[in-house]
Amino acid sequence: MKTAIDFSKIRLVLLAAILAGLAAYLGQPLVHGNEQAVNVVVTVFSVLAGFLVAIIAIVGDPVLLPPGTWRAAELERDKLNRRLVRHKWLFSLYLMTLGLVFFALLLKDKDPYIVLWLERGFLFFGVFAFVLSLALPGSLMKVQRERIDAVIEHRRSQDNVRNNGE
Repeated sequence: MKTAIDFSKIRLVLLAAILAGLAAYLGQPLVHGNEQAVNVVVTVFSVLAGFLVAIIAIVGDPVLLPPGTWRAAELERDKLNRRLVRHKWLFSLYLMTLGLVFFALLLKDKDPYIVLWLERGFLFFGVFAFVLSLALPGSLMKVQRERIDAVIEHRRSQDNVRNNGE
């Protein structure tokens, strides 16, 4: 089944990439040697990674599939799978950010040129992931609204009530 291209998501990814590129280039001197800034990045992305694991567990729980026929559950499964894949990629961005911070700390006294690029890398992925994370609350609310609507619709069909409340 083909889906329409969601240009709002494409615009969000492009905006996130542009902001991340600017932050990586302009912000690198601000994090270089700044232990507090690095600690903030590590703390924020560690918390976000844990939060996202909880979201993935909740969104992927099969108990929360809408009641009704197996066909309705199958249609919902495909939609939820797409969301889970997006969350998985976001989680990977969080881990890449943390990994680059780790390598930058390990190599800070070894090769300044590599550290420069590692710092730019973790700033890029950090800002990119953070901007994309701003859409998470809306995505979660949408999932919950859809689940509530599915339960209401199922109860209506059980009571032989039409959608307009008759």
